[in-house]
Amino acid sequence: MSKMSGAEVAKPNRDRFVGFAFAGGHLLLETNNAGVITFAAGARCGLVTGSLDDMINHSVFEYFPSEEHSLLRMLLLRLIKKGKLDVTHVVMKSAANQTFSAFLGACRLPNHPDRCFFSVSIRGQATNRTAGRGIPDVAAFMPVLESHLAAAKATEISQALSMVLIEGLQNARGEDKIREVLEAYFLSISTGGDSAVRLSEDHYAVLHGEEGALEDIQRNINQLLADSNADELMSSTRMWRVNIGKSELPLADVARAIGFTLKRFASESPKGFEIINIDQTIEELLSNTVERVSRVRATLEKRNFHLVFQPIVRLTTGQLHHVEAFMRIDNGDSPADFVAFAEGIGLNTDLDLMVVQETLDVLRNAYLKKQIIPDIAVNISGQSLSSKMFLDQLEKVIQPYSDVSKKLLIDVIDFSTLSDFSLLKASLVRLRKMGLRRCLGDVGGGNASFMSLNELSVDFAKLGEHVVHGAVREGRERTILQSIIQICSHLGILIIAEKIETEQQRNLLRSLGIPLGQGFLFGQPSTEMPPVDLHLKGTDKRR
Repeated sequence: MSKMSGAEVAKPNRDRFVGFAFAGGHLLLETNNAGVITFAAGARCGLVTGSLDDMINHSVFEYFPSEEHSLLRMLLLRLIKKGKLDVTHVVMKSAANQTFSAFLGACRLPNHPDRCFFSVSIRGQATNRTAGRGIPDVAAFMPVLESHLAAAKATEISQALSMVLIEGLQNARGEDKIREVLEAYFLSISTGGDSAVRLSEDHYAVLHGEEGALEDIQRNINQLLADSNADELMSSTRMWRVNIGKSELPLADVARAIGFTLKRFASESPKGFEIINIDQTIEELLSNTVERVSRVRATLEKRNFHLVFQPIVRLTTGQLHHVEAFMRIDNGDSPADFVAFAEGIGLNTDLDLMVVQETLDVLRNAYLKKQIIPDIAVNISGQSLSSKMFLDQLEKVIQPYSDVSKKLLIDVIDFSTLSDFSLLKASLVRLRKMGLRRCLGDVGGGNASFMSLNELSVDFAKLGEHVVHGAVREGRERTILQSIIQICSHLGILIIAEKIETEQQRNLLRSLGIPLGQGFLFGQPSTEMPPVDLHLKGTDKRR
């Protein structure tokens, strides 16, 4: 048998690598170091109307929207310097001038030092990333982070999180241009090209491969600042890095822990960490947060909590109207801290659903025992109610309790910071269709909640603590209260005044025509359900 020549051996290998290349991409491009296309093969991907040959001698930048050029320029420089570009999420532009998402990977070959080899694959799934606006906030960053952590775990590629503080950026001359260049750079070094996040006006974080040196990133940032005539920011730029180790926790919980740590970093770093080794502090914070997420998850899944109930009475007669349910943690942890942390890590919807189901169980058990108990109100955050997924889950939770769900009231809290009231408005309509009564919390606590009485359809409105306490004094608070009373009377909304602690407060509120009240004057939260025939007329009885 004759031996195969070197050329004959090379041909199958060449064909094999061509096959591998097209298996990973729809379009292959070769460019020079300036980005001018010298070769194109594969699918047109809508980039040209004629042949791929029409792309030859054209700049690759022509096939990206102008908003994406800063990122592409960073990627090209990174490729030339490093010799390889990991698959990166980019936005491209079709011949019809429409943008679409794509994955871009690239490498350089030793025997072709003046050439760049790109592989383009079309990204079919929906994405929040748009050209030139790739830096998300923490909420939008969470699903991206979780996805990359899953990929890193599957491929056993370690990841690191670099956190950047550039004090004074928001007040710098030419801020928009500086930010555009910096954010393009952060995206260019991030895992997948979409895992950088803006935490505040001067805080950023970037997820990237563990091999990325903090010193190199710092040096590149300083160079970009110098090129942008922002040398004064170089001295106020600081960086910290956390290596993300392996964890047995669900990836979603690890991502939540990282998100919580990033929020703490943005709100407290560096002054909030009063310790010399801030890197160690952040590492410890992340580690402790991961463990704390696990405990919160276990508390919810095992229902290691119970409910206490506080009476809400008619101010004219002292007769019980309904009760409000509050969560208490079985291990004695502060419920306020528990709820705040659950909200901080994005478990507020899980928490709200658990409390609703526990309340429905209380109502069901009383029904089965033929006991008559008062209606029960539970708190649900406006953020939860603005989520269609939460409402779908809430409806599923309520369906098996159709015999008692009419005794459930929903108190809407923490809604004044919502940017889209239309979502909450639609959600309240859906709650009514579920047969649930709705109460708007902390009315008078800010312009948003005060004005929302006209916007949102509810059955009850609960006055904030400072309105109740301030109403005793003549002045602005009394005027606000009288305006709220007039609006609610016109709309047919019953008012509940909370935090009533004295007879003076109760008598004033009653004289102004407020029908319902809640507070220590009538009873503290208790594990014992108050009887439906409870009357608290003129005394300061306390539980």
